[in-house]
Amino acid sequence: MEQAPSRRLEDLIRERARLDVELERCKEIVTVLFVDIAGSTKFYDQHGDIAGLVMVQKCLDLLIPIIEQQDGTVVKTIGDAILARFCEVEDAISAAIDMQRGLEERNRNSPPGDQIHVRVAINLGLALLKGNDVFGDVVNVTARIEAATDPDEIAISPTVYEKIRHRTELSVRKKVSGVELRGKSEKLDLYSVVWRVGEAAGPAPPRPSNEQLVIATGLPLVPDAAKSGGAVAQPGTAKLATSSLAAASADKTIVRGAPEDEEAPAQGVRFAVVRISPNGSLGKRFPLDHPGIIAGQKGEIALTDDPLVAAQHVRFTQLGDGVYVEDLGSPPGVYLWVRESHRLKDGDMFQIGRQRLRFVVNADSSSPTKSVPLDRTAVFTAGSAGLPQTAALLLKLNSEDEETEQYELRAAETTLGRSKGTYTFPDDPYLSSMHARIRRNDNQYVLEDLNSTNGTFARIRKRALARDGDTLMIGKQLLRVLAERPSNQHD
Repeated sequence: MEQAPSRRLEDLIRERARLDVELERCKEIVTVLFVDIAGSTKFYDQHGDIAGLVMVQKCLDLLIPIIEQQDGTVVKTIGDAILARFCEVEDAISAAIDMQRGLEERNRNSPPGDQIHVRVAINLGLALLKGNDVFGDVVNVTARIEAATDPDEIAISPTVYEKIRHRTELSVRKKVSGVELRGKSEKLDLYSVVWRVGEAAGPAPPRPSNEQLVIATGLPLVPDAAKSGGAVAQPGTAKLATSSLAAASADKTIVRGAPEDEEAPAQGVRFAVVRISPNGSLGKRFPLDHPGIIAGQKGEIALTDDPLVAAQHVRFTQLGDGVYVEDLGSPPGVYLWVRESHRLKDGDMFQIGRQRLRFVVNADSSSPTKSVPLDRTAVFTAGSAGLPQTAALLLKLNSEDEETEQYELRAAETTLGRSKGTYTFPDDPYLSSMHARIRRNDNQYVLEDLNSTNGTFARIRKRALARDGDTLMIGKQLLRVLAERPSNQHD
């Protein structure tokens, strides 16, 4: 029997909601850069199509290598424009400055009719990556910024400015307030990077408001409960004081916190990083009152009592109603508590209790490892006769990052725990009976915590977005990100 229109509509709405959730899980923080050649239309009109194409190609030949030299990825060229993405905001800024300075040098020795001038726009926000391509509102906002940019200018969004405010070698001025973005109801403040050598920039602009950061980044607002200063739900206790990550530098020199002349934080929700004691209680609190706060042996968030913490381990910057977390290249890495389903990628690492595991796809099952008991079925040895090739494996790592055991992800669902599950680790007291699971769906693997006491932690790939209540593990330390009103802050 054919479904009624209302029932079909409900099914479509549910399916759209499911897809939206899946897309949200796949989003990453990306820096997007647009370059557009100024006056190209007029050049085509005056010199003809062939000369115009030659001019555009000259420009692309100059600019694309600069993007690639700064670790950028050219997503596509659109006529006389380039869309590129970067992992690091600083790399995008460096590329933009090199572009403008390179063109200035070229134009100095070129007749007016052969000079090339470009507009550069940069934004930082959440995006969906598919291959080299990038999708999402961050691209649309960057395009709108580019439309409001002048020739020979580098215009940046509030999120980009917030990320580079602590970089004293970069000069930024306020470009304009309240720019209308086509197709959006909100208005955006824009900033301009001073790139000419010796050019005066004047005093640094005040930090952007939370609302401005939200518009540029595409972050959801913090729930009203957090804004009202109410209690925040704590995801479990914290027994993980004995995690066995690799040791790092133990230099105990301490860096001072924010400079005394740092302006007051923008009004609205502010964040702090709070240390969690071994018994699960909240300890010392560190307000994120300026961008680029570092945790480590030499950080403003001093963790000098943990030899597994690197000198400069992780950097925190508030962006709107979220906190931008960056691993500074520490050998042990930075792990984020898995509060929602976490899509696994080849090479991802996660930790449950004392067990550190690496997820690999298209693995070669011939490498020798110890035998691993498969709960209530059979004992297998990798590379033994009759063992089928597998599409994905979990590799267990010891404290030296050596692979000691491997576990096949055969079924649609694989569970992990101390006493129950597909694979068990009975000697690990920090695991819950049934701790975590990995679901397979259409060749994608998703890691989920099963309400364990001590949590499931996934290692971030260089950077991640932490939200109110999220917990991070670095070395033996647990740190929690909490939102609070400025009026409720206290040391």
